[in-house]
Amino acid sequence: MPRKLIFLSLIFVLFTLPSWGTEKKGPPLDITSDEVKYSKVKEKEVVIFTGHVVATQETTTLKSDQLKLFPEENKVVAQGQAWMRDEKEKMILTGDRIEYYHDRRYGVVTGKPKLVSEKENFTLTGKKMETFLPEDRFRATGRVRLVRDGMVATCKVLDYFNKERKAILTGNPEIREGKNLVTGDKITLYIDEYRVIVEDRARIKFIPEE
Repeated sequence: MPRKLIFLSLIFVLFTLPSWGTEKKGPPLDITSDEVKYSKVKEKEVVIFTGHVVATQETTTLKSDQLKLFPEENKVVAQGQAWMRDEKEKMILTGDRIEYYHDRRYGVVTGKPKLVSEKENFTLTGKKMETFLPEDRFRATGRVRLVRDGMVATCKVLDYFNKERKAILTGNPEIREGKNLVTGDKITLYIDEYRVIVEDRARIKFIPEE
């Protein structure tokens, strides 16, 4: 089956899902796929794009095996090798499933999620990643691993606050750089300053270079 180009102007139900988390109707969203279906499941509308799905809006591109839009629930679900790139921010997000709820401005990624920032030069992995847009906060949970330059930070929960440009690590957090080690109950890492604050049961193991 040839690929079809689907524009929002041709599918009226998609207009109830503005644009990737903005409050007002945003710029056009173009979606291509091998197949598109519109149906109702338990009296709720759903639009399903299947096969080589590519959704593009301004500098953001989303690819997946399947994309479901639920207009009444203000929800978008991309699943099957989901891949999203923000060209402006130089960030790539991957996972088996990406969900976004427009009314709550909340997104969640599961299935070996991975975030790579070319601009900030870091890689973040975990079991689940969430974004809370009203709070300008990002959270990764479950065997979290942050790698930046020669630094490796691990913990169970990592909360990143964009305005303050800081990451708070809890749940057996530790930071390693070479043979040096920092641990504590809570570690706050300031991204731009390379400044670290360790709280409660702080331990620092520093091995001077020869």
